[in-house]
Amino acid sequence: MTSADSTSLPSLMASRKAYHERLKLVLPQFVTGTTSTANPVAAAVVFVALYVGAVDAEHPIRPKTVSWMSDSVAKRRTDPDRRAYYKASRSGSKAVSKLCVTWGIARGSTWYADDSREPIRDETLKEFANCGAVKHTTVTGSSPLGRYYLDPDFAALFEPSLLGEDLAAAIVSWQEKHLKPLAKLRAAKMRDPALSTDSVIVNLPGGGQRTLHPGLSSRILKGVIEDFASTLAHPNVIFISQSGEKVNLIDDSTLKSIGLTIDKQKLLPDCLIADLDKTQQTLWFIEVVATGGPITTERRDAFLEWAGQSSITVEQCRFLTAFESRTRPPAKSSLPRLATRTHAWYADEPMTLLTLGDIAPYED
Repeated sequence: MTSADSTSLPSLMASRKAYHERLKLVLPQFVTGTTSTANPVAAAVVFVALYVGAVDAEHPIRPKTVSWMSDSVAKRRTDPDRRAYYKASRSGSKAVSKLCVTWGIARGSTWYADDSREPIRDETLKEFANCGAVKHTTVTGSSPLGRYYLDPDFAALFEPSLLGEDLAAAIVSWQEKHLKPLAKLRAAKMRDPALSTDSVIVNLPGGGQRTLHPGLSSRILKGVIEDFASTLAHPNVIFISQSGEKVNLIDDSTLKSIGLTIDKQKLLPDCLIADLDKTQQTLWFIEVVATGGPITTERRDAFLEWAGQSSITVEQCRFLTAFESRTRPPAKSSLPRLATRTHAWYADEPMTLLTLGDIAPYED
């Protein structure tokens, strides 16, 4: 034990559930790409670390410090009791049981079984470390001593009195300082005012705006038009199709120049973008997936048939299915259904394009 034992331990929130809810704000799956940073195990790790004062290299914990905790022990919240649990947990599970006897309480079921230490270490603690939330000291592989502790800035986000706008500002500040570029971009996307329930304003390539219906599909489409289309040489948005307003025609002149006829009775793509670069004029058929409806083989072939009727060749056609994030269920469930010779794009990774192609035969 160190001289830090004379100082007060961190204040604790009401329950593990409270830590879980706050982790959903700080390190949600959408930001980190994994559930391991904001699930019940993660909440248990943060609670126990703060319970024993494992912050800024003081009182480092090991996975068993977490797994050996129980509800009855967690209710003992005086500083002497918390220090006593830390001391006992460094000795072993039997020492924790003996401590409960001296307290006159039943230890009860531990939060996790002994064999749960691998998920705690290899999933939650590993992902926390990747985000800069957890750091560790160097100990030998067989050492019973703890090695993990919370970054002090991260620990400060769980101060019970930190609420409302002050909490929101503190989370943003911590994310900007500690997250890696992609996670930081995802966090910024979550804070984007365009993610409100109001109508979504889209800035078109070359100028002009269009107002889309409120909702996730429109927010994803906004990213396609403003981010993805900007990577094309000479992008022109021809039309946008929304429920209740089947076709919002934007560039009639381009539509006529390529000889494409719109049949409002047909199943249209959510958006049609032409790249009028002279070296390769291409037509992008775009589907936005908030809950379902990717470009399957059948849908791709139907688009090709439609384009062929206007003398647009297969080589000129491109197909893009747009998702909010590859970490979200719609993207995961749609992946097996995506057609070959199509692309997938994710709003939280705007410069990444997933291509599903055919393997060309080897030619000697």
